[in-house]
Amino acid sequence: RTSRACAVQRIDCLRAAERQEERRRMAKGKRVERPPEGVEFPLAEDGRRSTMGFNAGAFEASVAKVDAALAAEIRSVAPKWRKKYARYVVENVKVSSASTKNALTIAKAGLDYLHDHMVFVRNERSMPLRVAMNEFKQDTFATGVVKGRGKFGAGVNGFEVPYKGKVLSGDALLVQIDKWVHEGVIEVSCGHAMNEMVRNEGWLDLRDTYFVMLGASSAMGPFEFLMNHGANVVAVDIDRPHIWNKLIGIAEKSPGTLTFPLKQAAGGAKGAQLAEIAGCNLLTQTPEIRNWLLTVHKGKPLGIGSYAYLDGALFVKLSMSMDAIAKDVIASRKNVSLAYLCTPTDCHIGTSAANAVANKTYRRSPAWQSFLTVLVSMIPGMKPLKRNAYKHVSDDSGNTYHIVDAIVHEQGPNYILAKRLQHWRAIVSRCEHGCIVSSNIAPSTRTLSVVHNITFKMAYGGMGKFRPMEVFDQETSSAVMAGLLVYDLKCENSASYPQTELGNPLCLFSENSFHGGAWRCGYKFSSIGTSSILVYLLCDMLVPLYLFLYNVVQLAGWAYVMYLAFDKNPAPALAQSPWPYVHKELRLFQNLAGMEVVHSMLKMTSTPWTTVLIQVLSRVLLVEGIVMVPAAQGSPWIWGLVTAWGITEVVRYSFYALKILGKEMKLITWLR
Repeated sequence: RTSRACAVQRIDCLRAAERQEERRRMAKGKRVERPPEGVEFPLAEDGRRSTMGFNAGAFEASVAKVDAALAAEIRSVAPKWRKKYARYVVENVKVSSASTKNALTIAKAGLDYLHDHMVFVRNERSMPLRVAMNEFKQDTFATGVVKGRGKFGAGVNGFEVPYKGKVLSGDALLVQIDKWVHEGVIEVSCGHAMNEMVRNEGWLDLRDTYFVMLGASSAMGPFEFLMNHGANVVAVDIDRPHIWNKLIGIAEKSPGTLTFPLKQAAGGAKGAQLAEIAGCNLLTQTPEIRNWLLTVHKGKPLGIGSYAYLDGALFVKLSMSMDAIAKDVIASRKNVSLAYLCTPTDCHIGTSAANAVANKTYRRSPAWQSFLTVLVSMIPGMKPLKRNAYKHVSDDSGNTYHIVDAIVHEQGPNYILAKRLQHWRAIVSRCEHGCIVSSNIAPSTRTLSVVHNITFKMAYGGMGKFRPMEVFDQETSSAVMAGLLVYDLKCENSASYPQTELGNPLCLFSENSFHGGAWRCGYKFSSIGTSSILVYLLCDMLVPLYLFLYNVVQLAGWAYVMYLAFDKNPAPALAQSPWPYVHKELRLFQNLAGMEVVHSMLKMTSTPWTTVLIQVLSRVLLVEGIVMVPAAQGSPWIWGLVTAWGITEVVRYSFYALKILGKEMKLITWLR
């Protein structure tokens, strides 16, 4: 014991010295590589932790038993995997679509490779992740519980979805769902699932639901939704007090119950005190989190949602950690269900209807999109628009599957691998373990992390011009995906239930797809990014600037017309026509209004161009009529024309200019 204590003391001293050296190097501006700890990529032959080699190896191993030629081809392109990966992800989906057996074999082989080759490092000792999960079975966490004070059902009006400044529910939500289906923003099955959520309010009573959230603070996760409907949420997230203060605060106001890991026994701690000792690290404490979850809500059906996200290679490590936990909990507990959020920027089995609509949308695409294709193709390094052409695969039963490739190459192979291993786990758990698996495609969403990137912000801003694409606010996407999760858990006819027959296991990801139009757009999702940015710059920056300047010019012009009329004709001389003093300016600014017809025809404004043409033409004809009839030019009634038009136009153009700036003056609005 004495020698062990001395050894521990020496190790502590060495680590303290290492930390001091690290601080010294950081003070000198040198980047310090932290020693590996927790879930890590394996060391390659050159001594580096190669993410690309591991990535390619996973895809090679997954198809080796069903398509040796494809596996060999992947092996040959492994050195160039970052550039080549997208094609082989599509090939992986095509081979999986050929039969149920293929899909299951590929999923199992891929997962086996990942768990055998991904390593877990602890105390400078490296071992396969699978071995680590079997070895560290003792340590665990204390448990914290917060029971909400909220009254169940208070302030909840059925299934609600925030959308464009409103909270939709009941008939209003049903109407919007029908619009989304009709426009091709969501698939028909998704519309049906959302309709069922509206009609079955009893499904929203989640007091008997026990749900683990790995990454409870995730922007797209259903934490607040579940808590507000009385669920028993087991939250797992990083040990950061500000995160737990937020989660505990939401729980306290809700009718739900929050259970979470603590570094030490609570001992009567509450609120901020609990937040200080709450949380854990999915990457470095993976076995301990598994151990703890096996003790929580014993005997209850348990759902596990994998929502945590980090950028780049960290996402693979995080997904592997969550998968290792889910895998072991399924093996050790009964009635375990899984939940994932799929990305639209992946390769999926689409629907035949989506394939037909994508072809139709491409054929009917407006001329400006064809022009934009030519323009972008002339710019070096830019991606022109490419047709959203589905690939077709027939299985051994004669069924034809339509493969939609929406992979955005720039998001990288690590992101795709992290999402693919979730697909593989979903398939294996549903087919072999009889688990309920909710895995629905979420749309492109303006989360905080996305809109902070100016490139993504501009691309998302212009995507709406490529019908039926629609990018949603975080609140809308989160509410819809939470509703689809509840549908999958409550409706026994859902594709999530293993007894529901699917043509192919990959069809699980086709059902209830809220893809935001990516499947039915005429152009590939990966090709509209550059064009969307250009459209955004034109339509959301240059056009508003131009329209603002146009309105300001018209406002100043009509104000000047009135000034000329009254400055040259003081009150005693109102019987005299102002025409000689204002005719040039009046004619100029009224004819300039003809541009408003052009604005409408170019969709720069929303009013139908025929309506604008009638309005503008009626005035132009009146002015030009006065020009052609000299006798009319001396009429004092021209005062009425100048005064009525002048006041109206000053108010109208002021209102429009303020609206473009996002401002409002109550007086101007009232006058308008």
